[in-house]
Amino acid sequence: MRFLWIVLLLFLSPDLLSQTVSGIVTEKGSGKSLPFANVFINNSTLGSATDEEGRFSISGDLPEEFELVASFVGFGTQSVQIKRKGSRTFVQNFELVFLEDQLSEVELKAKRDKSWERNLKMFKEVFLAVPDDPFGRDIEILNPWVIDFETVKPDKGFNYTKASAQQPLLLENRALGYRIDFYLQDFRMLRNASRFFGQAFYQELPPENSLTDSTWMREKELNYRNSVRHLVLSILLKNSGAQGFELYIANPKIPKEDRTNDFYYELNKSIVPLKLEFVYVKPLGNGTYRIFLPERVEVHHLTKPWPNDYYTNIYHAISWIMAPSGHFDVDQKGTLLHPTQLVLSGFIGRQRMARSLPLDFIPDENFAGFLDELEVFQNRHNLLNNLREKPWLTTNKAFYYPGETLWLGGRMLYQNQTKQDTLSRAIHWEIIDEQLNSIQKGLFPIKDGKISGGLVLADTLSRRNYLLRAYTRWSMNFGEMDFFEFPFPVLDPHEKLEQQVQEEEELFGEIKVVPKSSFNDSTNYRVLSLELEFLDELDNPIDGEVVVSAAEGALQMEVEPKFRLEKALDWLDQPLKETFDSDLPHPIEYGVSVLGKFFPEKRKDPLAVPITLVQGDLEDYGQVSSDSSGVFWASGFQFRDSAQVAIAALDKKLQPYGSVELIPWERPGFRGSFPKASYQVVNIPESANPLMDLSGDFILLEEFVKEAEKEKESLAERNYGYGEPNREITSNDLETKTWGEILGLLQLNSATLKFRNFTFGESTGSPLLIIDGVSMPFLEKDEFRERLFSFEPSQLKSIKAYNDNISNVVFGMAGYSGVLMIETKNGSRTGPDSDKRFNSEGFQMFPIQGYSTFPEFASVPPKDLYLKPKATLYWNPLVKVENGRFKTLIYVPYGTERINLRVEGNSSDGQPIYQLIPIQLNK
Repeated sequence: MRFLWIVLLLFLSPDLLSQTVSGIVTEKGSGKSLPFANVFINNSTLGSATDEEGRFSISGDLPEEFELVASFVGFGTQSVQIKRKGSRTFVQNFELVFLEDQLSEVELKAKRDKSWERNLKMFKEVFLAVPDDPFGRDIEILNPWVIDFETVKPDKGFNYTKASAQQPLLLENRALGYRIDFYLQDFRMLRNASRFFGQAFYQELPPENSLTDSTWMREKELNYRNSVRHLVLSILLKNSGAQGFELYIANPKIPKEDRTNDFYYELNKSIVPLKLEFVYVKPLGNGTYRIFLPERVEVHHLTKPWPNDYYTNIYHAISWIMAPSGHFDVDQKGTLLHPTQLVLSGFIGRQRMARSLPLDFIPDENFAGFLDELEVFQNRHNLLNNLREKPWLTTNKAFYYPGETLWLGGRMLYQNQTKQDTLSRAIHWEIIDEQLNSIQKGLFPIKDGKISGGLVLADTLSRRNYLLRAYTRWSMNFGEMDFFEFPFPVLDPHEKLEQQVQEEEELFGEIKVVPKSSFNDSTNYRVLSLELEFLDELDNPIDGEVVVSAAEGALQMEVEPKFRLEKALDWLDQPLKETFDSDLPHPIEYGVSVLGKFFPEKRKDPLAVPITLVQGDLEDYGQVSSDSSGVFWASGFQFRDSAQVAIAALDKKLQPYGSVELIPWERPGFRGSFPKASYQVVNIPESANPLMDLSGDFILLEEFVKEAEKEKESLAERNYGYGEPNREITSNDLETKTWGEILGLLQLNSATLKFRNFTFGESTGSPLLIIDGVSMPFLEKDEFRERLFSFEPSQLKSIKAYNDNISNVVFGMAGYSGVLMIETKNGSRTGPDSDKRFNSEGFQMFPIQGYSTFPEFASVPPKDLYLKPKATLYWNPLVKVENGRFKTLIYVPYGTERINLRVEGNSSDGQPIYQLIPIQLNK
């Protein structure tokens, strides 16, 4: 009997196995039918248009619970939740309300302005794709003019931006092959949080050819992997491990502040694996289920390589899911019946409309889904584009005189912000004249993506236009579109730029800088007390990093607005040409670099050998390997001006042999027309002294503050000048923990004595050991172990680790493998002094040019010095705005009646900031 039933099923029509929902759509009040209205199941491809009598019918594999939506141009959209309860057919009618205040397409477009455009850009980043998602380039809103923005200021909580649309948003996703009609129901956007929801109807785009069709299918399947549906289905079927997920829950007994970033150390301590057999799943009938989550669950996507800041020694994506009510409901396909029942964060929370799939999408039955998405999507073109960087700089004023100091500051722009700590840490600059001669050049360090420097212009410069050009050696791989160029004029001392008032349009979405100032008089100068408040478009305080400069009010602060950071950020939307390719011949610089070639004594000797480089008397040192042609590259020295570097190949007995030669580096030539700024020059009366910035006029703050006013710190408290570590063990832990536990907290592998997740995949030596300020160079593994473990932990006051790609830079090449800084309680080292001394015999000595030296801008004059009139009154390229505020003092010469204050930079979430603030001083 069972066999007969199966045979009968094989002959049944597929239509008999599907379900149908049907009905009629009419106008409310009049009862008139609405032909060609759209009716669809939310978030699916299942839909239909009404016929001439307003009737519709939708058939297919319908979910047990779904939202049915009806819409018609000029009428309000209506939706209803339907529970089939096993029924094969269902009838649902709609009555739509006519909207009388609908604007025409022409009227909607006419309302749009620059503030609307700024909001639209932010809207797209929230709604379509996060900025670094390559899918974002292939999805477009075809009718963006239907979107309206407004500011909402609730009685409680933060102000936010609200978006609404009178018509459905028409989206075209060329990455997944869908046309989407999205009916926006709610959209709220703060600067660091957002939410939106609405109804979506998916329609498949016609493929250009079979290749496009197969590509779309592959990308849909790969996008399904690691999605919410994929994860939920793996929990429902209790096979998350086979699907590439590992689930953990936090141990409530261990506070968050006591956790480290070492995953393997925390495993089974602060985080415990979640066993799915203990996750209760309750059938609700008709193919729906309720999944009960114990608490916030940490999800590890094992098949998704992804950088994360949460753990430093694992290399896959991490997400978190939480059910506020303790449970969430799904159907048998893993579809969330009520999406608000589950809160998502981390990697899985990155999904936007660019990666959304209809709920009725089902992967091919042969889909393993285990292909690495990076191998498919991040093709060579996308990979190269993700590795791009470009400097942006601003100067202290708009024009200069011969011999003046030009101060500059800025930041690096990255196509992929997560690559910042692996890209360049040195920027090349040069001044080019109109004959394309490079008349001055040098190198500045890049610290945490920021740049600060200066240069004294030659006093022999003639009156003409010049070009400040900046680039990294790495950016030379991608062409001049990744170079920075800034034209500026050098004038005669009795000329200045004519002041031009830039009419700044106040746009919604801009960050406002609100000044508060007061001043006091002293004998030799006036002191302006300045406080700047930074507010977003919703009047909420916002943090950021900005360059602040102040000039005498008679001077022009900028030549043209097109050189502002806001314009420079357009580079982020300029991908490489589709035909671009590069072998990346120019390496990344981690500091001052040396390029050379090794020549063996005998022709048969190998060319690939270790090359040792030593700066000065062991001030820094490192070892690199030459390649099969004898060429070697060393990068990471940290010194200013110039230094003697000894270079040699060493044999097994550490004796130098062979010879080396340095390979000169040629800067990239200038191509194209010489850019010139647009400006007008006016004469200064002969009797008037020109306002000039000359070095040596001021004394730095540290040189005149009374000793009693200084906060006294020991060298150890200042970390011997090396800056803040990224990990520190204090005496409390040192007195109670074993060396094994301490090494785990330091992320130092107890077997290899190397930092975890540091110089991953590279062959490196032991970390640099510093004990009570004394460096221990050239320690092999056994000697490093012996010196480290010669201490009882209770003997030590602190252990500080510099084990990331940012904090170790100050140690140069010696700190490439990380640094361990130990301070003992008695303040002196135990055990014999290091007998390592540098013997330069046999080494070849080379003068190497380091970072450019320049006169630092002196912010504070001595109290007994009369302050003469000066062009630049304040310059700080490294201002950090915290809690929406920045405070400083500006010292102003008598006779100055007005100050032009310029603030430029970006907020913590990347929004550009620019404001020119005139400050009038009372006489």
